[in-house]
Amino acid sequence: MVSKMTTAQTRLAAAALDALGAVDDVLATPKGSPSKAQPQALYAYATDPSYQPDATLLRLLHGDARTQADFQRLLENTASYYIPRMAAASSGEIGARETDGLKIQFRASKADAGQVYAILEIADIDAQPKVLFVKHPDGHLDRLELPAFRDGRVQLLLEGDASAMKGLMDINAEVYVR
Repeated sequence: MVSKMTTAQTRLAAAALDALGAVDDVLATPKGSPSKAQPQALYAYATDPSYQPDATLLRLLHGDARTQADFQRLLENTASYYIPRMAAASSGEIGARETDGLKIQFRASKADAGQVYAILEIADIDAQPKVLFVKHPDGHLDRLELPAFRDGRVQLLLEGDASAMKGLMDINAEVYVR
C-alpha cells in the first residue's frame, strides 16, 4: 500500500531537493574553469620556485586523481633527488633522511623549542636545487622554495608542527628535490 504524502511532507521533500541542488551547484566545477591541469602549469609549479599557481591548479592538485598522477610522474622524471618512504622497521622520530647525493638532518632550535632546522646537504656542491616537495601518505603535497645552497648546504627553519616539517620527518612520506 502506498501512502500519500502530506502537504508538509511534500514541502519538506521539495526543500531537501532544493538544498541538494544548491550543494551540487557549489561543488560543481565553475563554467569555463578547466577540469584538467595544463601541462605547462604543472611543469612551472614543479620547477619554478617563483611560479604562483592559480586556484584551479591547486584545486586539481589536491582533489583530482588524474592531475595528482600526472604531477607525480612529472616529479619522478624531473627531480634531482628522491627520498622514498623509509623501511617499515623504522619508527618514532627520525634524526635524518638520505639518498644518493642528498642528506636531510633535523635539529631542534635552541632559541625556540617549537621550531626545527631541516639541514640539506648535497654532494654536488655546484648544483642549486630550488624546490622541495613532500608527498604525505594521504597524497597531500607540500612545496617549499629553497634558498641558495652554499658549499652544498642549506638550512630551513620551520615550525615543528608545520605540515612540511611533519612530512619531512614522516617515515611514510616521500621527498622530491628539484
